[in-house]
Amino acid sequence: MRPSHILQETFRSISRNRGSFVLAATVQAICLVLLSVFIILTWNLVRLSEAARRNVELYAFVADQADPMLLVQRIASLDGVAQARYVPKAEALTELRADLGSDSTLVDALEQNPLPPSVRITVRSGFASLSELAAMEQKIQLIPGVTEVWSGKEMVERLEVITRTVMFLDIGILVIVFCAVLFIAFQTVESSIASRHHEIQIMELVGATNATVRLPFLCEGTAQGMLGGAAAFVLAVLFHRLAAVVIPATALPVGIVLLADLGLGALSGVAGSLIALNRIHRAPQAVVTDDSEE
Repeated sequence: MRPSHILQETFRSISRNRGSFVLAATVQAICLVLLSVFIILTWNLVRLSEAARRNVELYAFVADQADPMLLVQRIASLDGVAQARYVPKAEALTELRADLGSDSTLVDALEQNPLPPSVRITVRSGFASLSELAAMEQKIQLIPGVTEVWSGKEMVERLEVITRTVMFLDIGILVIVFCAVLFIAFQTVESSIASRHHEIQIMELVGATNATVRLPFLCEGTAQGMLGGAAAFVLAVLFHRLAAVVIPATALPVGIVLLADLGLGALSGVAGSLIALNRIHRAPQAVVTDDSEE
């Protein structure tokens, strides 16, 4: 069968049901853009979690009478420690003023420096998991002269919980969107089959092969899915640009979103078309029965 004939029949079927084809592709685009938004959200949460791991620091607060050089040496010798630096009380107060900005006058109102001296610890990139941070925190806490340790693992843990939750939501939305888009493709192709049932009967009577009958409908479902996917990708890009106005660091995984929209649209279009085509023989038979009853 010639490809030109397949394309001609496909376009003829689309033009015959132009309204339903465009409407179905629009609904598919709305479904797919929802998935795209969650992909963008998940991608940025993963980036944020990785950045938090790369920049994680521990603070070991020490007693005033402790030997700072000895503490720094002992902490720096621990596995996973990239750097350890002593931060005296005066420097800690200066950093606090800089962080507060215009609100630094609140610090100036204090009669004395309330901040304790500390050792700022930078962790190696391979030692930033929650279990390794907890183990390192315990080791530092046992060093004489250390009064308290803050590791920031709570923030990393919250980010991981949020990321895992969003990933589970992604899977659920993927299943729902795929089923919805597949059903839309099925309905559209089945409608096209019903509108051409007499033509299909004649083609089968004159010896047309299954490929001759089925391929145009299969191409129609695929085209509808890819059109919906392309529209969803455009909407996802617009969403990203709006989100970047509020959060400038928002990233757009172009390849992943494009592959998800076009791939899922095409796959659901093919699957929906195949399901509808399995009823290609029953549809004409039902019509013949109805005609005979009349």
